[in-house]
Amino acid sequence: MRRIAIAASFTGAAILIARALGAKLHERVMAACGRMFKQMPDDAPPKRVMRGIEEIRVKTARILELLEEREQVVGEPEPLGEVSPAKAVGHAP
Repeated sequence: MRRIAIAASFTGAAILIARALGAKLHERVMAACGRMFKQMPDDAPPKRVMRGIEEIRVKTARILELLEEREQVVGEPEPLGEVSPAKAVGHAP
């Protein structure tokens, strides 16, 4: 029983120490990753992925703006199920 109590107290202390140091360790690791990312060449795959994500965000924002403009011109949004294929691609019938 005594061994269990000692083991439990050591385990509890280890958990508390890990929690206290975990946040600081996380900050250091993230800062190191940021520095490493900045040092990469512009054509490195991680930077290309990040640029692609930013481009997708910009395009998505532009699409939403266009849809809002269309909604304002039409007055109310068209139900998604009733849009003809010709309208969907921008061709007038």
